[in-house]
Amino acid sequence: MKIWFKTALHSCTMLAATLVCTVCFAQSPSSQNWANNPLNWKNNPNNWQNNPNNWQNSSQNWNNSPDNWKNSASNFNSTNGIFDSSGNRIGYSVPNANGSLNFFNNDGTRRAYAPPR
Repeated sequence: MKIWFKTALHSCTMLAATLVCTVCFAQSPSSQNWANNPLNWKNNPNNWQNNPNNWQNSSQNWNNSPDNWKNSASNFNSTNGIFDSSGNRIGYSVPNANGSLNFFNNDGTRRAYAPPR
């Protein structure tokens, strides 16, 4: 009886520890997705396509500039605006020739990059 009790107690302890560890170390779905992983070369800032020093990604480039009427927050007909949940314009997106997208604040600060699909 003692051996059976020790075995049952040990099994319950191991099961409880397994359940706790599984919950503690569970990863979010986005971190398991390679396309969203920062280690993926397409998402890496050292990749020249993502690098802010690349002229295609710079707000100094007229196509990306907030001074360009197509990107201006004053242009109510622009189709590249990015809005928050309250409907306020917070930035704009500009496609590149390689199929990627750059996302800028209204002041022209580059905030994000979406690699070509």
